[in-house]
Amino acid sequence: MLMKERLDVSLVTSKVFWESMPLLIAEIARREHYLSVFDDKNIPSFQSLLDCDVHIDLSAIIDQHFYEDLQGEYQRRQAEGRRVPLMVDPPNAVINSMDKRKTHAIMPDLVPESYNLDGSNNEEVIARFMPDEYVVIKDPFGWWARGIDRLSPQEAIAKHRDSQGLIVQKYVPFTDGVGRVLTLNHGTDFKIMCAYLRIPDSWRTGEGTTSRYELVLVKDELYNFALTVSQRAGLYLNGIDYIESNGRYVLLEINAAPGFRDPHDEFGINTPKTIMDHIERNVPSRK
Repeated sequence: MLMKERLDVSLVTSKVFWESMPLLIAEIARREHYLSVFDDKNIPSFQSLLDCDVHIDLSAIIDQHFYEDLQGEYQRRQAEGRRVPLMVDPPNAVINSMDKRKTHAIMPDLVPESYNLDGSNNEEVIARFMPDEYVVIKDPFGWWARGIDRLSPQEAIAKHRDSQGLIVQKYVPFTDGVGRVLTLNHGTDFKIMCAYLRIPDSWRTGEGTTSRYELVLVKDELYNFALTVSQRAGLYLNGIDYIESNGRYVLLEINAAPGFRDPHDEFGINTPKTIMDHIERNVPSRK
């Protein structure tokens, strides 16, 4: 059954995410909503961008100032009593997701032991992992595993003694694969779209690897883990990457603008319908 009220939807996207976008665009059109699509290289003014019922950001923008300014415009409209859209995702939550240092600060009890490398005491920091076989070095803004490396602590010290703007993290190997939970969360309306394992041909997933997929049955422990991560992250649409280690779930990353074609194609899960169902029941009424 289609929603009686036709919504104005603005969608910002990027070329790298066009695998998933046709699915969502088709679902929005099927529901007969109005849709404006903007490429991240040709974005209108913030006032125009927010003059809608729903703003969906599925882009590769990593400019923190863009999101700070967008948040500022949203707050100005709100203070003036003007219409503000349902934000998928809120700008401040996007900032926290795209910088892994901020993610680690929000989720210190859920992520592997991690330290920032600023060039002042890198050798001392990396040496804390000296009993381990490997450490992981990450670019805090890297995605699809770009800028990630697995080295022995000795190799990491030699290579990154003076490096700045990186993260060193305890290497926690997976046993079955790297999990991904796709969640929707607004207020008290939390929903898991699906959970699945990516089983790669490497020690990691991401760029340059090939994975096979297995659907995961979401039991209470995984549900509660995903709920905690989603609530702390503040993301409306979240792709939670995790592994199981020593009987507990370990958070690897949170992802704004997660891809949702894989579960659609691999398992037949109607992810765009689930997304739009959730949005329609949470969008503020114009009345």
